[in-house]
Amino acid sequence: MYSEDSQDVAARFAQRPDHTGTDALVFRALEQRLRALDPRGKALDVGCGTGRSTRFLRQFGLNAVGLDVSEARLYEARRLDPDGHYQPYSRGQAFPFSSHQFQIVLATWVVLEIGSLEAMAQLLQEAARVLHPEGTLFVATNTPEFYAHRWLTSAVNFPENRPPLRSGQTVKVLLLPEQLQIEDYFWSDGDYRTVFSQVGLSIQKALYPTAPPSEPGWQDERRVAPYVIYELSKG
Repeated sequence: MYSEDSQDVAARFAQRPDHTGTDALVFRALEQRLRALDPRGKALDVGCGTGRSTRFLRQFGLNAVGLDVSEARLYEARRLDPDGHYQPYSRGQAFPFSSHQFQIVLATWVVLEIGSLEAMAQLLQEAARVLHPEGTLFVATNTPEFYAHRWLTSAVNFPENRPPLRSGQTVKVLLLPEQLQIEDYFWSDGDYRTVFSQVGLSIQKALYPTAPPSEPGWQDERRVAPYVIYELSKG
């Protein structure tokens, strides 16, 4: 969550690349899984922000819809992608879609913005509701190790991030080079797994992407996974 959600903050976040930097590890791993699954039809990007993950989904021939609570971020998404489909929704409310219609549902760095497990369960229950019975839900979030290492495009050296981290506590990240400071909530792998089970989602895979040792420029990304991607299905 941003300390503020102004149009200026949204515009600066829209400049954040998806093909370079630490975040690229998630998109590389998702690309491999999407090519393997070869889905057809509709995709939903929950918490789409300024639309980079929605645009990413369209690269695979999917009819992707972006959903976000921030009008400032949706404005940037539409500005960058005038032909895209972006919709607002309110926290705690049902998604504005009928059940079982999306083959792919994606939520990148969304669950860590939620301050209670009950609210997280409500959001994931909605994600499960709109997911096709044979569809796939991807949830990408930070690992506990994220808050204890050095990354190419994120700085985490804040007092709030010192171990031991407790479920539900506030953690801080400085996005580089945009110099955007973000406050999120820490949840453990066990917390996520408990909520997935509560809402009827089964983990098919848990991906921990790292950078290839031969690629230059990385910091701790070569040996430590900053992110985890849960690949989920119904039942």
